[in-house]
Amino acid sequence: MIDPTLEYFDIAEALGEQAAVVNLSTYTKNYINPLEMDVEPLDLNDSNGQIRDKGEFMLGLCEQCYGGSLNSRHKSIIDRCVRKLYTDIARSREKHIPTMTEFYGLLMEQPEPEAKDIALALELFVIGSLNIFNNHTNVNVQARFLVYGTRDLGKELGAISTLVMLENISARIAENAKKGKATWLFIDEFHTVLDKEYSAKYLYTLWKKVRKLGGLCTGITQNITDMLQNYTAVTMLGNSEFIALLKQANVDSQELSRVAGIPEAQLRFVNNSPSGTGIIKHGSVCIPFDNRMGKEENPIYALFNTNLHEKVKEET
Repeated sequence: MIDPTLEYFDIAEALGEQAAVVNLSTYTKNYINPLEMDVEPLDLNDSNGQIRDKGEFMLGLCEQCYGGSLNSRHKSIIDRCVRKLYTDIARSREKHIPTMTEFYGLLMEQPEPEAKDIALALELFVIGSLNIFNNHTNVNVQARFLVYGTRDLGKELGAISTLVMLENISARIAENAKKGKATWLFIDEFHTVLDKEYSAKYLYTLWKKVRKLGGLCTGITQNITDMLQNYTAVTMLGNSEFIALLKQANVDSQELSRVAGIPEAQLRFVNNSPSGTGIIKHGSVCIPFDNRMGKEENPIYALFNTNLHEKVKEET
């Protein structure tokens, strides 16, 4: 679960040892290693595709750090370094999980000037002040309930952290699939992931792949209008079997109807509708719902209420 607002941390704390909280910030003591991989089955021919997949991920990570598009020479250098990094480990009798320092060192050894450009772009995030991803993973990523919090990360680390977390989650989903376990990924503030080009592309691939691995993806956002202007988001919305729509203001009914397959006539149940009402779409079936409930001395309403003014009033 990715939650930039940290709203699910209380749930994680209540679950105790079954849960783990990864609250990332520039002063964090929680570390996720972008180069984390099960190195035991590695072989020189990369027969299981682990090195290839990690190389594709590192292209995205380096491009985020570089701040612009990578050309073919940049991509070849990154791929070369990733392959050397892991093939050297495959040859070694004593296997180890590398860190970004080792990858940075390989870049510095390459003769091309483009390699130095990539290394310079990575310097801030490897040996500079924003080096939180240059450590071995020290959190229990095998916990049954795992929450990643990114609210306290600055602008520079936002896009990179999203990619690192999605890579970590993707590996967990694949690992669970081998064990016959289903994985459910919730992404709160979904629009923040889609704002970033490479993380959006990565999530789009994950969105399609998860179902084949016995998993489910759920995106949660208030910004449905912004999503309708994002091609990647529109495609993901069109490929979603289950959609729950709550109150929307000034929603583009025609576009939403086209993308989500909800008849325009039924969109009146979400267009400036009362709080607690909406539409559930499952497959080809659309069902309007009304979940409004009494507020006075209602424990269920108190449990789910997120109205700040009402909560402050209750405490005073």
